[in-house]
Amino acid sequence: MLTILVLAGIGFLIYKYLIYPVFFSPLSKIPSAHFTASWSPLWILWVRYARVEVQTIHKAHVKYGPIVRLGPNEVSVNCVDGGLRTVYAGGFEKWSFYDQFDNYGVPCMFSIKESKPHSTRKRMMSNVYSKTFVQSSKDALRITYSILFDRLLPVLNASAAEGSALEVHELNYATTMDFVSSYIFGLSNGSNFIQNVEMRKKYLSWHFKRSEHSFWYQEIPRLTKLVQSIGIRLVPKWVDMANDEIQAWVLRLCRLAESSPHESDAYKVKEDGTRPVVYCQLSDSLKKSAAKAEGEEKFRISANEEIHIASELLDHVVAGMDTSAITLTYLFWEVSRNARIQKALRTELRNMSPTLTLENCPTMPSARYIDSLPLLHAVVIETLRRHSAIPGSQPRITPSTPTSLAGSPPLPGGVRVSAQAYSLHRNEKVFGDPEFWNPERWYWVDQETKDKMMRWFWAFGSGGRMCIGSNFALQELKYVTALVYSNFETSIVDDTGIEQVDSYTAGPTGNQLKLKFTRSSVSVPEIQ
Repeated sequence: MLTILVLAGIGFLIYKYLIYPVFFSPLSKIPSAHFTASWSPLWILWVRYARVEVQTIHKAHVKYGPIVRLGPNEVSVNCVDGGLRTVYAGGFEKWSFYDQFDNYGVPCMFSIKESKPHSTRKRMMSNVYSKTFVQSSKDALRITYSILFDRLLPVLNASAAEGSALEVHELNYATTMDFVSSYIFGLSNGSNFIQNVEMRKKYLSWHFKRSEHSFWYQEIPRLTKLVQSIGIRLVPKWVDMANDEIQAWVLRLCRLAESSPHESDAYKVKEDGTRPVVYCQLSDSLKKSAAKAEGEEKFRISANEEIHIASELLDHVVAGMDTSAITLTYLFWEVSRNARIQKALRTELRNMSPTLTLENCPTMPSARYIDSLPLLHAVVIETLRRHSAIPGSQPRITPSTPTSLAGSPPLPGGVRVSAQAYSLHRNEKVFGDPEFWNPERWYWVDQETKDKMMRWFWAFGSGGRMCIGSNFALQELKYVTALVYSNFETSIVDDTGIEQVDSYTAGPTGNQLKLKFTRSSVSVPEIQ
């Protein structure tokens, strides 16, 4: 009798974990990226551990089409209809993958998996990240002026005067952190990494340490925590220490912002700094929400609210710095090796009124004017397409109602499904010669073609979970690019390791780019 029960149990396990997923599961009709993918998750786990996920999934899509099976319960899609629109605009919830983005032990908007609480949090802050608000914000304009003219331009001028090579990748991290932290916490409270090199290097050492071992908490968090509880650390202790340092730093900035004036008229002159724009918006929204629930007005945040604010804003700081810095590095690299585009861009920028040249300081063109420049926009958008800072998969989970994706049979609830910008941006039918960085694909085309490309453009995601800071990021990228190429010519000195790493967030493998800056004071011919 015992033998029969054992054999029955073995037979059940064989059916559940081998026969059913291989032959009878709705996923069995989807082409597998690997011969073991239909019955084992080990292959895709190894691919992620080896940091070759992006390229591997892309090759599978090239070979098999718009939907491929990555594991017994996982698929990847690479299409708009039946893919992006269904998954990301259709309300699919986030996978547990995003738990790794919790801070201080509490979720932030990016790591909240359910749509309703995510929407509630997003509404608290979306106003100050809207295009209209960012472009018209006096605080954003003052921050931009201070960072461009008081901090960044002197560094570039000094390098040009010396004729020496300047390592710009780290400088880009400093610039983007100064921008985002100043907008969030106020100019006088945010970082000054451009000028404070020691603090910049200290912070970046923490930042890169915390991202080196993301696989374990990303893919097998339960096992990671279990073995750690018995003294086996898959993630080194110094990674946790780096996280603690960054969390302590952001918490200090939150407390500085809380003690700063929240009224616009308190900042009448440049020396007063700026309002902590995002901090004010979030903390005031939480106070109003608590007052509504408790029936009395609140003037200060509670300790619990402070931690939730810090968790949220830490995510904004890290994401806003990382992605924009990587984008600037690849933009400088591409423009530096394309003399014709660089000259045409400089012509467009020199024709601004007012210009962003040193000679024209202290005036500055408006954000709306900067945004209207067609070649500048094309250069930024094409860099975001060709060198997406986040090329990796964005996992979601299928709902309980069976759903067909990319022509597949209806898939049951609980299936991990994702798309990746890397593959979407390399559709040859949409982006001809997609590996070639070509801003003119956005410049010399009709509106219908441009609209089609934008449907496949996914640098900021799509749907209700689209990056909340995209408008701020684009404005920052355009202003920095405009400053650089209004005043300088750039050429490559050392681009060793410029290839992007294969990971969720993808900077250069060499983590560096050295350029030579030469002062430019003459007009140049327009692009032909």
